[in-house]
Amino acid sequence: MSEAERDEGNRKLKVVFVVLVTASAGLITLQVDATPAQTAAALGAGFLVSLPLTWYLSRTLAEFGSRPRQR
Repeated sequence: MSEAERDEGNRKLKVVFVVLVTASAGLITLQVDATPAQTAAALGAGFLVSLPLTWYLSRTLAEFGSRPRQR
């Protein structure tokens, strides 16, 4: 796998992760009969939470991926 393919795959995983966290915040509002404004606020908050979480996870996992494997 080339470095460009790996970077593209990592970018797609980050996008999916952001969408997943954002959607889960919105889906929670369906359980409590929230208004559309509350649902939009939950989606916005989920998006804002997902960005630093994605940054943190990508930085943390990069540390594990950059080391050579030992047998």
